[in-house]
Amino acid sequence: MEILESINYLNLYALPELCNKNFFIPDYQRGYRWGETQIYQLLEDLYTFFYNMDAAGNFYCLQPIVVKKMNSSDIDKYRLDSTFDDNIWYEVIDGQQRLTTIRIILALETLLDEDKDKLFNICYQTRPLLGELFENLIKTKDENKKYTIHTESDARLDIDSWHILQAANLIIKWFQNDEQGNLPSISEFKGSFYEKFTNGKDKNKSVQVIWYELRDDSDPYEMFKRLNDKSISLNNAELIRALFLSDSAKYKCEDSLLNDFNEDIKPIVEKREQARKQSHIIEKWDIIESKLRNHRFWAFIKDDNSTEQYSCRIEYIFDLISKKDTKEKDPLFTYLKFERSLRTNEVRDLWSLWLKVETYFSILQAWFDDRYYYHKLGFLITELGASVLMELLAESSTSSKTVFKSIIDKKIKSVISDKRNPQRNIWAYSYDSDYDLLRKTLFLYNVESTLQRVCMDYFPFEEYKKVDWTLEHIHAQNSERLDQSDKSKWLEWLEENLKVLGRLQSRLVNDRQLSNLVSVLDDAKNVLNTSQKDKYTFARIVVLFDMVQAYFDQMAQEEGKPTEIHDISNMALLSGNINSSIGNSVFEVKRQKIMDEDAKGAYIPYCTRKVFLKYYNCKDENFMVQQNFYWSEKDRRNYLNDIKNILRVFIDTPCVAETVVIDGQNSLAMEKRTEECNE
Repeated sequence: MEILESINYLNLYALPELCNKNFFIPDYQRGYRWGETQIYQLLEDLYTFFYNMDAAGNFYCLQPIVVKKMNSSDIDKYRLDSTFDDNIWYEVIDGQQRLTTIRIILALETLLDEDKDKLFNICYQTRPLLGELFENLIKTKDENKKYTIHTESDARLDIDSWHILQAANLIIKWFQNDEQGNLPSISEFKGSFYEKFTNGKDKNKSVQVIWYELRDDSDPYEMFKRLNDKSISLNNAELIRALFLSDSAKYKCEDSLLNDFNEDIKPIVEKREQARKQSHIIEKWDIIESKLRNHRFWAFIKDDNSTEQYSCRIEYIFDLISKKDTKEKDPLFTYLKFERSLRTNEVRDLWSLWLKVETYFSILQAWFDDRYYYHKLGFLITELGASVLMELLAESSTSSKTVFKSIIDKKIKSVISDKRNPQRNIWAYSYDSDYDLLRKTLFLYNVESTLQRVCMDYFPFEEYKKVDWTLEHIHAQNSERLDQSDKSKWLEWLEENLKVLGRLQSRLVNDRQLSNLVSVLDDAKNVLNTSQKDKYTFARIVVLFDMVQAYFDQMAQEEGKPTEIHDISNMALLSGNINSSIGNSVFEVKRQKIMDEDAKGAYIPYCTRKVFLKYYNCKDENFMVQQNFYWSEKDRRNYLNDIKNILRVFIDTPCVAETVVIDGQNSLAMEKRTEECNE
């Protein structure tokens, strides 16, 4: 129990609970600087909450006030003396801007209505007399009966006093601004607004702050620096940890356990039972946090690899339980949802809430360890994010295994379906009009291919989520995709294609057409490397592009020249960086570049590697001696048949790829069939 007594204390305080306390603002904090934006935003939020019948909840929650009780030596050192709270003082580590604004509102009510019941004391280390300003404000009325707030020495105010006085006048101005005809008046400020502002927790509407009191050995200044680091803040996880582990936490004890003890012993049993549960939570919390820091596990349950939002990763589990929307702007949404569920008995007690955390994590761990769920759900989470994970966690608790798997497949099918026209299938998708659908389909194809090859390792979502993926035309399409203005790209294209043509030339030494092509491209490269490059036009590059394409098309005649269409049979996934450098090159240039990147350790999707290593032809008799210089119709047919086979569960309208002869040339045609294409 001694360990638990040092746990930081967290609670929700209504404003009356702040009153009659003493707050010390240390010199490591900047002065009060709230201006019109912050003041008016707070007043508008409060007014909407108080008077809008549709406002959710029965209290408006201000952001945390982080404090630490000062020891007697520091109280003496800074000569702090107050009639409030037996001269107990709290060092304010975070939240002094909010706290000072609250104090200004209380001071204005005292000034306008002589209400001195609800006050608290603030002492600022940098300006010890600044706290007296709240008691020395003066009000005056002009000819229009509008108030102005000032002091006896406005002209000699220091900068901090000036900002506090400005804030006071902004508040008064807001309550006197009747131009819109829908804002409250001064009388309302002194009446119902102030009443609701200072309501206790037992009232229907109140304002509450998250009171976070350090009770451990942490240094206040170090905590201040951490909270003011842009990448770290007091987050839901820390607040929820305090909710579970503070000595004020309430855990219900089972009647069956207490019935065996008399009334004198029951409190001791309850206290020991709470200690046992909190010790269990401490141990399990660390275990869960450790496992969530496994890169593969994290990449499986998150739609990306980012960790910035979750310095404490267990907070992601809390967000799943609270069903926090990705568009939710309230950074403390989950903590407030947990607190509300406890207060309204939506959950029995803290122990029941914690068991839900363990249950969610256990389910995620089981899915991660299961090859089927890992791949299916990994795809869905990558594409749909936390929302689909929340749905599936709910479904898994109420559905049989068979039904649950059916639900998963339906959701996957929905991801790759055209929402505008659900009757279309993937064979009709085009690069120009269905880019994202093709990308999702090929991503699914890679994931499903990995799943169905049981001898393979799991799909590396952690690698996949490190880069942006684009669609790559396997067979180069046309010169229109070349950059017309960037001559460095022209030169890069020439150099890459010359490498391939040079290797081919060493094998076909008597090919005069090839020799001539190499010579023409080499001349163009030399021009672009000289001062004459400004005279070189894009039209000349187009001619060279067409010459290279024509040469390889001629080579492909025997196996069937592929048509230059933008459907899935001519698409593969490739990282944007690699794609940008080879997107308009012939097949062999792309193959060499991809092999080079693969050898360097870059992640190349499984099916993309198979495309450019020609592994889809492995059943052909000449597989070991096949040509690698172009993507033929035979290559495309084998590739398409594999896609059809792997994704057959998600394809409604059956279809096949057939080779037809038109004017003596081979062409790829997509012919829909009424029978299943599972041959």
